[in-house]
Amino acid sequence: MPAYPGGLPVTDDLRIPLAVLRRRADPRRIRTSVVLDDLRVGDVSVVDDRVVVDLEAEARGAEVVVTGSVRAGWSGDCRRCLEPVVGEVDLRVHEVMAPDEPGRSTPEAGDADVYLLGGDEADLEPVVRDAVLLALPLSPLCADDCVGPDPEWLPSAGSPLEMGDGPVGDPRWAALDVLRFDESDLG
Repeated sequence: MPAYPGGLPVTDDLRIPLAVLRRRADPRRIRTSVVLDDLRVGDVSVVDDRVVVDLEAEARGAEVVVTGSVRAGWSGDCRRCLEPVVGEVDLRVHEVMAPDEPGRSTPEAGDADVYLLGGDEADLEPVVRDAVLLALPLSPLCADDCVGPDPEWLPSAGSPLEMGDGPVGDPRWAALDVLRFDESDLG
């Protein structure tokens, strides 16, 4: 199986021969569920690496226009209470793929967001992969009104438990214990 530029396997379900696209008058429809490894942003990852695609690819001159939708379930931890959180990204895709012309060192103005066609086929995996990764939440919340961790399980900074004789907080933050704040300094 061929590899994605990052060394990941490429699924054949998202490869379309350019000859087939240019021969057809109507767009080529791709409705499938694919497994794409390593779809993760921080602690948030795609569930079972499974992405559902419903795309149309159409040749327009030398370019290929890809439109449709991409869906994937994700899971991660709430940024406040650290409880598991699940969700789904459901997004629209509209991208242009253009041939890599010899002698063109940099994309021309307006072409910066164009995916390059490789050889004699259109590989839609980078389009799908980028869309999903950009839509995953960076720091999800379980609810808008999440109050954070249970104080008995994880005391908050400045609580009476932490101001006691022994260290109760995370030892990685111990260097900050020397920084004390006096309210009279506020003015």
